[in-house]
Amino acid sequence: MEIDKSKPIWRQIVQEIKERISRGDIEKGVPTVRALAEELGVNPNTVARAYREMEREGIVESWVGKGTWVKKESRDKLKEEMVGEVVVEFVKNLTSMGLSKKEIKKLVRKIDD
Repeated sequence: MEIDKSKPIWRQIVQEIKERISRGDIEKGVPTVRALAEELGVNPNTVARAYREMEREGIVESWVGKGTWVKKESRDKLKEEMVGEVVVEFVKNLTSMGLSKKEIKKLVRKIDD
């Protein structure tokens, strides 16, 4: 993960972990706070804040001494959210190029043929 200094690091960590979960790179346990902090070269408190946010969002569960684990339903939920974001961005880009939603639907249907 490349850190963007213009955005809060803990938010970038949340996004990165969500992406890893949705891709299936992380299926059960997320890296320990210390391990991820070392991997990214950031303060462990920053990683802990990201993990607390993901716990608040219902993506992971944490237990003292046992680690932080992905909730079973999180992967499908995150994948659906991320696909939705990609589709919205895709449609925005094509409409900014002058295509109507009807034309976009026609193009997408062509892919299926």
